[in-house]
Amino acid sequence: MGGVIARFVDSGYKAYYVRASNDEKDGANSYARNDIINLKETRDGIRILGMEDVISLNWRNDFMNPIPLNELREQLIFLIRKYRPDVVLGHNPWEHYQKNPDHRNVARALVEAYWLAGYDTVHPEHFKLGLKPHAAAHFYGKGRLDWGLGQISNVALELSDSQVQKKERALAAHRNVYHDPGAKRAVQDRLAAMGMYVPELDGLNGDDASDLILHWWMNWVSRDIGKKAGVKYAEDLYHMDAQYHLPGLKAYIEANARKMP
Repeated sequence: MGGVIARFVDSGYKAYYVRASNDEKDGANSYARNDIINLKETRDGIRILGMEDVISLNWRNDFMNPIPLNELREQLIFLIRKYRPDVVLGHNPWEHYQKNPDHRNVARALVEAYWLAGYDTVHPEHFKLGLKPHAAAHFYGKGRLDWGLGQISNVALELSDSQVQKKERALAAHRNVYHDPGAKRAVQDRLAAMGMYVPELDGLNGDDASDLILHWWMNWVSRDIGKKAGVKYAEDLYHMDAQYHLPGLKAYIEANARKMP
């Protein structure tokens, strides 16, 4: 999603990042230290993408199955009404084989909030705080392509070289989660068992090799999606708009709409 966020920011949008869980289990430190480090690195990453701020809801990481989903959904409805976005971007709640419980629960709550935030009969108590109903024009849902079947996307957004670079740098900023100095040895051992090696890893220390391997992975994803879309780089997502629930009307408008004289 980082590349698409960079593209929106480059187009003049303001973007905010909602951190639903506290990420306490992502990293090799204690729960509290992981939370603190990951929040700092999240702020580092969003600055690279040009985003405005991180909004933390602080639900406990990987313990979101038993939480009241309506409470999480209300928090997201409140934020949509407060910030009044044109675009809501998150995980695709209908992707296949999503094993991460936080991704599943936040995705479901988010797409429901995207739909319900525009109704004045939903949480009218918000209006006492000066908020008003707000229906965002677009929802983009992202799925993991490396877990099972992955999602069935319906749109690919082209990315520029600089947007891909920002995406890679933003992910690499999450060193507590993604930095792996042992990756070099693991790759080299696996290749050696097949009588092969990668020259680019020779002479690199574990830290630099980890950064290079992360770049290879992320760049390949952007290139692979771009190739399928007929461009150099892209991200694919599941897109809904104001006419999503009226496919016949949308098809008619696309086929018959004309420019005004």
